[in-house]
Amino acid sequence: MRERAEQLHEIKKRQVRQVLRIDINLVYIIINILILYFLLKKFLIKPLDNILAKRQAKVDGMLNNASTKESEAIQLKEKYENQIAAVQTESDQMVEQAKKDAQFERDKILNQANDEAKSIVGKARETVALEREKAMREMEAEVAGLAMTAAEKILRDKSGAESDQLLYDQFLDKAGDSNDTDLN
Repeated sequence: MRERAEQLHEIKKRQVRQVLRIDINLVYIIINILILYFLLKKFLIKPLDNILAKRQAKVDGMLNNASTKESEAIQLKEKYENQIAAVQTESDQMVEQAKKDAQFERDKILNQANDEAKSIVGKARETVALEREKAMREMEAEVAGLAMTAAEKILRDKSGAESDQLLYDQFLDKAGDSNDTDLN
């Protein structure tokens, strides 16, 4: 058994030596790997790196463009919101001014209407007063005329108390009739 163990140990040593042994095939394999590496690097890896770099640059450009567009959109949005707020404020001011103007016009029209109404009422009162005064003068003139007529008749007819009573009744009848017609 010991022999068997020694044989196995010997076999392992040979295998390690074969693995560690450098011969010409190993040199050719290393040269082939290096040539393959440089060829792959030159014809495969560099073009792929260039393509990836171009794509990365394109993506970066698109991201920068999107970022720029987003900031422009935000600025435009703020600008439009400010304009809308300014227009709303201006609209509110215009509405307020229109309300004030309408109130002023309303007050002006009411004042004019009140002044005209006062003027009309004043003129009507003056007209009524003048008409009353005119009617009073006419009545006074008629009463004076009737008194004169009665005085004339009294002087002509100096008859007695009976005729005086008759004349007085006639005077009252005429004065009452003329007074009644003037009031209508």
